[in-house]
Amino acid sequence: MTAANQPLLLEVGKKLSPVEAKAFTDAIKHRMYARWNERIFGGAFIRDLEAGTLPFDTIKLFWRHWYSYPVEVNNFHLIIYQRHQAIFARHRDLLAPYVGKISDELVNPRIPGHIEVLIKQGEAFGVSLDEMINCEVFAECRALTEFARGLVYEGTLIEWWARSLNEEMFGHWAKRWRDALLNKYKIKKADLHYFQVHEEADLHEHEDGLMAHGEVARRIFERLLQDGLTWSRPGWGAEYCCLTNADYVAMFHDAIYQHAKALGHFS
Repeated sequence: MTAANQPLLLEVGKKLSPVEAKAFTDAIKHRMYARWNERIFGGAFIRDLEAGTLPFDTIKLFWRHWYSYPVEVNNFHLIIYQRHQAIFARHRDLLAPYVGKISDELVNPRIPGHIEVLIKQGEAFGVSLDEMINCEVFAECRALTEFARGLVYEGTLIEWWARSLNEEMFGHWAKRWRDALLNKYKIKKADLHYFQVHEEADLHEHEDGLMAHGEVARRIFERLLQDGLTWSRPGWGAEYCCLTNADYVAMFHDAIYQHAKALGHFS
């Protein structure tokens, strides 16, 4: 096994210096970028989307099944705020960024927050709210939500925040969707608000000083490393949780693509 493929392991209770914490986080994110580039951005779904050859019915199918994931994840962030309160009590400088992230999800651009742009995006695609709410999500797609749910209720601190490092990648994902829909499907910019909102929120400072959501996750993860709060269940290390979340995102896209084929979208 080469050095590049060596697992990134953490010694339980060992406190890393800020420099060491940054280096470990850089390393795990480097592998996360590679996994996203290979399995999601390099997958058939995004490939066809960016080429403009993905049938529009497949985009609608994706959105019906996608709806419940961001709705549930926003709920998980509220639960994490309560369950991980000790982090914010110990490190007051992390409180405002995380509360800012939660409030951003719930109130921007207006109450009820990102859920509204999620619904309006679906409607812009021609998917009704009833279709989104009552969708019986494919098992392969539901797995992404259930992985996160399991970490909320059974995972350790480092497991959840390692998974959350993926949040940055959804900003890049949103940009690629928006660019493809603008350039290949000729959808108006005003009808792509969901993707603009998430690109800005996950990657950039926004709304008069709110920290990028990806940066919030990184700062909390690094602080756990510095505190030595690195205990994880056997087989559930930080690298595993980070990369497995990416794998579940890939599984979601792959499942929609395969189900679309079975439904005759490509015929």
